[in-house]
Amino acid sequence: MRPPARVHIAERPGEDGRSEDRVFAADNAVVVLDGVSPLRSDGDRSGWYPDALGQRILELLEVDPAAELPDVLATAIDHVAKKHSLIPGKAPASTVSIARWDDDHIECLVLGDSPIVVFGRDGGTDVLRDSRHDVVVAGLRRDAGQHIDDLQELIRATRPAKLARMNRPDGYWIAEATPEAGHRAIVRSWPTEDVRAVLAVTDGVSCGIDEYHVPPSWPSALALALTDGLEALVDTVHKAEAGDPNCERWRRPKTHDDKAAALIAFPEPKPSEDETR
Repeated sequence: MRPPARVHIAERPGEDGRSEDRVFAADNAVVVLDGVSPLRSDGDRSGWYPDALGQRILELLEVDPAAELPDVLATAIDHVAKKHSLIPGKAPASTVSIARWDDDHIECLVLGDSPIVVFGRDGGTDVLRDSRHDVVVAGLRRDAGQHIDDLQELIRATRPAKLARMNRPDGYWIAEATPEAGHRAIVRSWPTEDVRAVLAVTDGVSCGIDEYHVPPSWPSALALALTDGLEALVDTVHKAEAGDPNCERWRRPKTHDDKAAALIAFPEPKPSEDETR
């Protein structure tokens, strides 16, 4: 029997003291969500949607631990949409990252820009990333940016075109009110014996490594989390942003985004009796 994995969680709200990021954990699964309010200026910042969706995903995983992860996500999206009478294109949304493991395999799912990083015992690093949203946004802003310099104005100007490509085959997919999005998630698996750790984060954390290079790499991020705690990783990214309060070094819409992270550490397998003789 393999020793149980250790799960660590760290969260930090953005600028207004409230967070739409959520982390849910069970004995053999972790769900990380980054909520997106309705795309209007008075959008709700309560985070009720990632709360409801994450709880439902965890319930489904507990009922059927072997269920296919895209089926679980699609069912959860459908349940929350029907329960709250959500309308596609007008509902709150969320990224979803799921990591599930047993003695044999680790399976991960990502939908939206909250990546999962898998660290191998051989020193290798695999980043499971859904870049479709970023590709759409970059294209829209590149075209509009020829005429608009201010980032906030650019975001407002490209919102209608971005919404038009949400949950479309030629655009990007996210958990909202369209269950098909669950089946459009990206899924991969690894042998459990080959994995040292799994790190699931929202983009408020991943931007530190991907954009600020603070910490400078994913292996550096893991080393920091294992040595000083997962909170230290979140704090390091937050402090980097605090040193750029006007968003000049790293162009972004606000100084601090919400941050959430889950680290799953897998102990070394115990040697068999034959190996110890």
